[in-house]
Amino acid sequence: MPPQGRGLSGIANWSRTEEEYNMKKSLIAAAIVAASLAPVAATAQDAASAAVAPTVGAKVYGPEGNEVGTVESVANGVITVSTGTARAGLPPSAFAMREKGLTIGMTKAQLEAAVNGAKAETGAAKEAAMVVDAPIKSSDGIVLGTISKIEGDDVTVQLSDGNAVILKKSYLGLVNDALTLGMTAEAFAQQTQASASAEAGAEAAAPAEGEAAATEETAGE
Repeated sequence: MPPQGRGLSGIANWSRTEEEYNMKKSLIAAAIVAASLAPVAATAQDAASAAVAPTVGAKVYGPEGNEVGTVESVANGVITVSTGTARAGLPPSAFAMREKGLTIGMTKAQLEAAVNGAKAETGAAKEAAMVVDAPIKSSDGIVLGTISKIEGDDVTVQLSDGNAVILKKSYLGLVNDALTLGMTAEAFAQQTQASASAEAGAEAAAPAEGEAAATEETAGE
């Protein structure tokens, strides 16, 4: 494990980005708004058209026929719509098939505002939760340690074994109201062990290089 105060090299490659962490809340918030404005069930015909099956790549339109974006993915009952600058996961009930194609009850601007508003709200909640002694969990729900110090974008986490690592705030997300790192506990342990081994090797190599330089200098005399 890395000694007290050292950074955890390579963790950015293992962790999800803050945007990915916040995506779930953003999608849920946008879905709620979209569902409240859904262009369905106004008539019997609309009710029937609600049972649409969006496919990846399909264009999505707003209530006035203006293009909102495209279907990026369909999985687990969530249709993710990308506007190009924002992504929102909507329930099937938020869609209807109209003359131009798949239609939702929000314009592009409304959908992006819903997503950005949810991100801002989540970001503020994460910042409020990031305090000394707050627990840090792995992506599989295991407590890895607690925050011992916060300096700028650096968060020092005191691990259960007494060692510590320094993480960037962007490595952490708020999941179910808990500060969470985008790694399983097992992956985190492997990464910290690898970092410790690399640092130990670097420290061991430094004296050896120094001795070699001293030997060359002595030989030159």
